[in-house]
Amino acid sequence: MKLIKTGLIASLLTMAGVAHADNDAALSLMALQSGNTSLVELAPEVRKVSKGVVTEIELDDYRDQTFAFQFKVVDIAEGYEHEMKYSVQDGSLLKHETESLTTLGFSDLDQEDKIAIEQVQKANFDIIDKIVELETKYNANMIEAELENKKGIVFYEVELASAETGHQKLLINVATGEEIPKLKRK
Repeated sequence: MKLIKTGLIASLLTMAGVAHADNDAALSLMALQSGNTSLVELAPEVRKVSKGVVTEIELDDYRDQTFAFQFKVVDIAEGYEHEMKYSVQDGSLLKHETESLTTLGFSDLDQEDKIAIEQVQKANFDIIDKIVELETKYNANMIEAELENKKGIVFYEVELASAETGHQKLLINVATGEEIPKLKRK
């Protein structure tokens, strides 16, 4: 009996997490549809700040008041990581923080991150251009994209959402540009 209760509670908690994620995606879509800014318009602004590798893009809230595009850009040559947040409503810069990639002469980047960034540079891969392509192809909006390096494969995990198709996650191989839907267990 105890085992059944534990299983029931675990499944309810899992379902609550999925429902919460779906609500977040729906809110994100509403914010994007009511906003006046797109990734295409923000790309030149991000590039003015840094020519480094975009390691993360996320649609996030800003001080629980508005939605913002958050960009993380790592520039190994410059030695800095930039974090910028731009308003979805009007494209204004809400926040810009810069951190050094070194502390007391030691790199803050782990080896996997450094290899991933170098691979993106070598492939001349631009995730912003790829996201614009994916949004058009799938008639969806980007919710999140993050650079990953697992088992020697460097890729971006991209989360898209649309009112018609719901949530969709894709893995984008940096070396080839190939996109693979993230598989779900049955």
